[in-house]
Amino acid sequence: MSTRTITVLAVTTSLSEDSSTLKLSDRILAEAVSAGESTGVTVRTETINIRSLASALTDMALTGFRSEALDEAYSRVAAADAIVTVTPVYKVAPVGLHTLFWQLIDEKSLVGKAVLIASTGGTPRHSQAGETALRPMLSYLKGIVVPTTVFAATDDWGSIEGGRSLTARVRQAGEELIGLAGDLSGIAGASGPARADAASTSTGEFGRATGRRAPSIDEEFDPERITPFAQLLEG
Repeated sequence: MSTRTITVLAVTTSLSEDSSTLKLSDRILAEAVSAGESTGVTVRTETINIRSLASALTDMALTGFRSEALDEAYSRVAAADAIVTVTPVYKVAPVGLHTLFWQLIDEKSLVGKAVLIASTGGTPRHSQAGETALRPMLSYLKGIVVPTTVFAATDDWGSIEGGRSLTARVRQAGEELIGLAGDLSGIAGASGPARADAASTSTGEFGRATGRRAPSIDEEFDPERITPFAQLLEG
């Protein structure tokens, strides 16, 4: 890829005009732009609010017919380099409208695409909803989900300590997303100096370079290369 531009699309389900879900989405996009600037990559951001597609999603689920608006939304997902998916959580589960969007998408739309999961909820008890409900679905669609999931509870917006913790999580996840998207798009340096070095060599005990090539994504998840759990317990 010759250009040093990454398009990040936020797919968010904001059920009100000024929801915490939309605020979290905007903060993550801003951090993605900042992460790109630090590595010399231009990050272009876009947003889809699934709220505006509620009727179209219901119609497609019931009739199989995809409206022009929904077709355009799915085309934007396929065209983006990276996806940020943000949903409110109710009763320990992402809102159904949000999951329906991903359940009806073409299975090839997320293949090899960097994805960041984020969610909002009233209390930290909902913090694992993204991990348990969205990560398996997005992985099934062959999206490559970054390790850090961002969850924002009410306290994260109303306290100094909570705000600092949320800022740290957003920064970490944003850097991971841009680094991964850059690697997948073939943009040298997008993952930063440390990640760029790690791409060419592996590190051994205490972080010393071993000179071995780091495994590819396919190799990393090859069942033949995974160490049995019983062997790991042996130390």
